[in-house]
Amino acid sequence: MRFRRAAAIVSLSLLFAGIHARGDEPLPIFDAHLHYSDHSWASVSPKAVLELLNQAGVTGALVSSTPDDGTLMLYQADPVRVVPELRPYRSQADMMAWYRDDEVLAYIENRMERNVYRGIGEFHLADASQVDTPQMKRVVEIAVERNILLHVHSGAAPVSALFAINPKVKILWAHAGFSAPPAVVGELLDRYAQLWTEVSYRAEDIAPSGDLDPAWQALLLRHADRFMIGTDTWTAWRWPLYVGLIQQHRAWLRQLPHDVAEKIAHRNAAHLFGQ
Repeated sequence: MRFRRAAAIVSLSLLFAGIHARGDEPLPIFDAHLHYSDHSWASVSPKAVLELLNQAGVTGALVSSTPDDGTLMLYQADPVRVVPELRPYRSQADMMAWYRDDEVLAYIENRMERNVYRGIGEFHLADASQVDTPQMKRVVEIAVERNILLHVHSGAAPVSALFAINPKVKILWAHAGFSAPPAVVGELLDRYAQLWTEVSYRAEDIAPSGDLDPAWQALLLRHADRFMIGTDTWTAWRWPLYVGLIQQHRAWLRQLPHDVAEKIAHRNAAHLFGQ
């Protein structure tokens, strides 16, 4: 299955190259879920990452990395296109208990003094109980104080728990909940005005047979101001597929009204991040 999916992504990237060669202008894309973590550094240089973004027509990217050095490398290479956010993982070892770790909280507080980060995340929360810690409450307050967002990989319950701490917090919901159906995503977007979502890893749910799923289409139209594109380069093997991953999203974006497609492709992110 993974090889068939990879082949489909490569085919889409070749199609995109053909379209570009004919002179058709594809929509600019803001990638709201990009990582440049240490396992990618040996195989993909910052220059190579930026070239892939060029090939894919990506004009902006929200970047977080483990460790944070990867984000700063890309930001230094292209401070206009790269929007940095701080991942709370100093290493992969922090993933399991970061939300109750005083050392991680101190790391976040210290790193925030750089004044370059537009968000905290992407981070993982398995359930709402992980939000109920003094450390997480402080993370929410940091985000509100600095007017930055939290980029949350979780189900619906942790998102609601974060808003219960402070309804003013801005949240970007990673993967639109990853497996959450359109009804659940829509319910949260209806309830929380400070919630946005990006659809990395959801292209095959949004258009499972190449055509827009009716429930997803209705949701995208209803909340056109709240969706963004994402790829999630969480591992090194995603980089060779990068152009095709973007083109997967372009395929369903083309089935939406042009003004809606523009919002989801890049305008929503431009509004949120001041790009």
